[in-house]
Amino acid sequence: MTEFTELYKKLSNFELLKIIAESDKYNPIAVETAKTEIDSRELSTEELRKVETDINEHQEIKRLEIRKWKRQEEKIKQGASTFFETVNPVQNGIQTPEKIIRLTTLIFVAVTVFTIFKEFGMLSYMFSEGEVNWDLSLVEYCFPLIILPVAIFLFWKRKKSGWVLLSIYLTYSTISAIGLFFMSLGREPSGIPALESLFPTVSPITYIMTIIFFGGTLWLICKEIIRNIYKISKQTMIMTIGSTVALNVVFIYLIIG
Repeated sequence: MTEFTELYKKLSNFELLKIIAESDKYNPIAVETAKTEIDSRELSTEELRKVETDINEHQEIKRLEIRKWKRQEEKIKQGASTFFETVNPVQNGIQTPEKIIRLTTLIFVAVTVFTIFKEFGMLSYMFSEGEVNWDLSLVEYCFPLIILPVAIFLFWKRKKSGWVLLSIYLTYSTISAIGLFFMSLGREPSGIPALESLFPTVSPITYIMTIIFFGGTLWLICKEIIRNIYKISKQTMIMTIGSTVALNVVFIYLIIG
């Protein structure tokens, strides 16, 4: 008699024979106790055969499930590998225009995620509160948050509209940063701590770095080798950037005025 004897008397024939069939998973004493219990039940050949058939079917189902999960795992691994291989901008053999597109996409996916995360509280308030007054300043606030995800997706898909939207976003961001830079030069501290904590002073260097980042990216995607991929003519480039600059200036004038 062992520590498993009383417990195994309550188990079914299937459960006992399963322990014996999978003996490598169990304590040797447990396996011997299962054999002793099965012998004491004096099962007929037909009963043993039926239980063995059930066990084999159960094991086959488990094998099929394991193979299914392995196939799913391989698909996930292959999909992840294909994705990273696709977006990796530093692969050997990839031409410079393709590297620029991939790197630009990766950077602005990160910018999109960061921006939405940063502004999530404000966005939740704006769309959940019915009393929010949607004036031009709020439209301007939401504009880059809406246009950037769409732009970067279409840009990644090598769509002409993606290049146009991304150029609009970059031009808008550059002009806005230039305007904020000049505003920061003439700003004097209010002397009110509470007000300063709500609207902290931003260093002009921050705006300069922003201008370089967005302006530099705009210059990069305006290179002819990139524009050719998106079938963007020089005239379209000038019209896109010029009209965005003009509209941005009008927006600023209307908001200030």
